[in-house]
Amino acid sequence: MKNESVAILDIRSSEVSFLLGAKGVNGTFVFSGMHSEKYEGYFLDGFFDDASFRRAVISAITSVRQNYEGTIDEIYVGVPSPFVAVLTKGHTVSFPSKRKIVAQDIDALFESGMNDLLGQGVCIRRSAMYFSLGDNRKYFSANDLYGVPTTMLKGALCYYFVSNFFHDFILGLLGDMGFSNVKFIPSTLAQSKYLLTQQRREGYAFLLDMGFLTSSVSVVYGDGIVHEESFDCGVGSILVALIENLGVDFAVAEEILAAANISGGSVPKDMVWLTEQDERSFSVQQINDIIKCSLDELCEKVDVFFAKRYRDKATAILSVNPISITGEGIGCVKGAAEHISRRLNRITEVVYPDLPYYDKPNCSSRIALLNMALSDRKKQGFWRRIFNSFGGKRK
Repeated sequence: MKNESVAILDIRSSEVSFLLGAKGVNGTFVFSGMHSEKYEGYFLDGFFDDASFRRAVISAITSVRQNYEGTIDEIYVGVPSPFVAVLTKGHTVSFPSKRKIVAQDIDALFESGMNDLLGQGVCIRRSAMYFSLGDNRKYFSANDLYGVPTTMLKGALCYYFVSNFFHDFILGLLGDMGFSNVKFIPSTLAQSKYLLTQQRREGYAFLLDMGFLTSSVSVVYGDGIVHEESFDCGVGSILVALIENLGVDFAVAEEILAAANISGGSVPKDMVWLTEQDERSFSVQQINDIIKCSLDELCEKVDVFFAKRYRDKATAILSVNPISITGEGIGCVKGAAEHISRRLNRITEVVYPDLPYYDKPNCSSRIALLNMALSDRKKQGFWRRIFNSFGGKRK
């Protein structure tokens, strides 16, 4: 594969996407190929049907390969939140005398911090909420530390473990397809760093990724995730509720959901919605109530998450900082962000890539993964390794 391009496998709860992309100008990207395939999806307990997922991955990758002239042997895989465990730790290393911080010291801090962690799975990435040199000042970038003399280096560190099942299953599947180098990226971490500004992340930031079958909520600080939890809730739950309550099939439920809008208040009781094919009518108020009730299940889980994690913390953090929402779910339900805001009594905002043609919440994960993979590739470049051999460089 051309050196400037990377291959991405984005795994969502009802669809997988395979794409080849490179850096463009002004923060844009250039794509060499992209293909998506539907499959049975996953829940918190794992894939609903392993064979369905395997077929979707093979089909998506094969479709792109057929129209690509180069060789693809390296691939970055986005790991969904249900397959990732995030462990955090405050850790300190001390030096016998004052010395200037170099890149190897940052690595040593992460390595020694992981020694007594009992993560279930394989550690695929590490990041820091912030660093400190003992003066209570927070450094959100390791580059700011290089060359600074100190006798102590502290870090609020995050380690990301992928489940053994997911790790081994993906390695086997992609290995059979000829990929000799498989790298894993936590999807929500990639989204948080791409969609949320550095300034926003220097305080507590909140990201709600609303998918088709599963959704996740993440608390972000600096370059790390503090807490994260996933739920078996999403667009699929709303469609099931419409099917059961209105007695319609899946296709009609999708048609109803696509036309619905719950952003406003109450609607006239006699207002009806007609299906396109057989012109059956359904009360708009009933449709909206079903959708809102299904969304309330997700809101209740998010509310419990915040209450459990931040019951004893200052409430100002929760009330002032908005919840950023992304994912295909928020794009499928018109007015969902407004309803979630009212239900949780919190400010919400919908976030998505600021890119032509990809400025939709359902594109967030694939673009964020591409951005992080390209950043990794740049850091691993020849000149970066040369700089690091001399201790890194100051910003």
